[in-house]
Amino acid sequence: MNYTIRQAAEKFGLEPPTLRYYEKEGILSPRKTETGIRIYSEEDMDQLEMVCCLKATGMSIKDIRRYFDLCAQGDSTVEERLEIFNQQRLHILKQIETLQKNLAKIDCKIAWYKGKHHIK
Repeated sequence: MNYTIRQAAEKFGLEPPTLRYYEKEGILSPRKTETGIRIYSEEDMDQLEMVCCLKATGMSIKDIRRYFDLCAQGDSTVEERLEIFNQQRLHILKQIETLQKNLAKIDCKIAWYKGKHHIK
């Protein structure tokens, strides 16, 4: 199936200018019709899903572009790509740890307010 820029953007909760930005940065490269209309293939959509995933975990556009550049180079870069994901995994685990600590503080405050003010 093929998608227009609007359909692709809507599927991931993005705006079309974001997809054009990713294209300008060399992260996406949808096919264009003779009239310049962007057509996103299933492969493009899979790539966009990965971009959204990595972006949501805090990876920079520069690092996302690096990852896709490595993908384009083929199997000789598998180890380097694996290292990118291992590093991002560690980053995510640190984020989770921080969020869990913050959640515990908030839970304490909720318990304190409920106990002190008899709120249900």
